[in-house]
Order: sequence, then C-alpha cells, then structure tokens
Amino acid sequence: MDQLQAMQVFARVAELSSFTRAADSLGMPKASASTAVQELEALLGTRLLHRTTRRVQPTQ
Repeated sequence: MDQLQAMQVFARVAELSSFTRAADSLGMPKASASTAVQELEALLGTRLLHRTTRRVQPTQ
C-alpha cells in the first residue's frame, strides 16, 4: 500500500475511532487497515494512534 492510501486509512480510523468500522467503510480487511497504519507509523517514526482494548484515538 502506498503512503497516500495509508494516510487515508489513518484518517478514516481516526475519524471513526475504530479499525473495524474504518476497514468496512473502505472495503478492506481489518488486518490490512491495521498494517497500513503500522507501516505509516514506522515510516514517520512516531505513534499516530493510542490503542486500548476499547478505544482508538489519535495521539497528541
């Protein structure tokens, strides 16, 4: 997945506060959405989302 698509996935996850809902709205598997955000975080060298078992929210 290219960087622009990964940014779109990140934006949708942040907007919906859910990897599952974001993946469904983008028509992709949840694992692909998670991988895209992880790769974007690695590329940028920073954590973009704070993940817990109940929530996903953007970091400051």
